[in-house]
Amino acid sequence: MQLGSFADIVTALTAIGALIAAVLGARHAKQLFIVEANRDEHAAERERQNQASKAFAWVASRIGADATTYGVVVVNSSEQAIYDVEVRVAGAKGNERTPITLTVLPPGAYYLGESSESYGWEFASRLRSFDDEIRPVTKSKQRGITAMTFRDSSNLTWGRDREGKLFSVSA
Repeated sequence: MQLGSFADIVTALTAIGALIAAVLGARHAKQLFIVEANRDEHAAERERQNQASKAFAWVASRIGADATTYGVVVVNSSEQAIYDVEVRVAGAKGNERTPITLTVLPPGAYYLGESSESYGWEFASRLRSFDDEIRPVTKSKQRGITAMTFRDSSNLTWGRDREGKLFSVSA
């Protein structure tokens, strides 16, 4: 065997090894890129939902000295107002009540009592402005929020279903 041909074999084997290492490195880099892209996508989605995730509503009872009345607490715990709020509510017998419609909901928690007037609801008042106890209605199978939609400060429309799950209405 000649020395030159042995060197050629070693050089060829080294080149093949380098090629295999480069292919494996490229596959690993691709997998890392996919993981990072997914992480960035999830972070962007969380950022997009940031304000929307802080808006919600629940049915409440207002325990007064003379009577207990029912209403809805609508909350915007973000730092900016939300717009075009609509809350759909089922009454004591599961019947759909007149929807609550608010043009703007500033940050805070607001109580709207049921009313027999044509609008169907009292004006929104800050939750902490009441001396009466306001409790969430947690055990009623009939009375509850059936849906909620609103527009955030980024002009994206969001909704919540009966279970409170947040979903995008506009893409």
